[in-house]
Amino acid sequence: MSQLFNADEIFKIGIQIEKNGREFYLAAAEKSVDADLKKLFTELAGWESRHIVLFEDFRSKLPATIKNENVYDPENNIHLYLKSVADNTVFIKGSNKATDISSCKSAVEILEKALAFEKESVVFYSSMKAIVPDALGKSDVDKLVLEELFHVGLLTKEVNKLT
Repeated sequence: MSQLFNADEIFKIGIQIEKNGREFYLAAAEKSVDADLKKLFTELAGWESRHIVLFEDFRSKLPATIKNENVYDPENNIHLYLKSVADNTVFIKGSNKATDISSCKSAVEILEKALAFEKESVVFYSSMKAIVPDALGKSDVDKLVLEELFHVGLLTKEVNKLT
């Protein structure tokens, strides 16, 4: 059975991912005793804040005719992926032990968890491009994917330093 969804819903998921990411990184910065890691997590939280603004801007620019327009997904591929992300939102805080910062016993565990989340964000945002029209910021989504890939690189470098 095919499913329908709309751009506004997808942008709302993006906003929630970024808000949860910001909170995760702020908690990681607070928990970190290493000054360099504290600085890195604080910077990542700032980037997540800028991403929230970007998604809010995407939503505000959606014309009413497109805002609630459903996208047809005959094979359910995109819908199932996006539903999975919505149900298990990247960077869920507190409610999921797998992503709860208090479950991390070391800086490496925090970094590895953040790395997994950033990779999932890349996949989500890459999938999002399928529904974002060129005129409404597809190139901005491309930039966001590149920035998330940059985060993956930063976190990978830090994990490698500590292992």
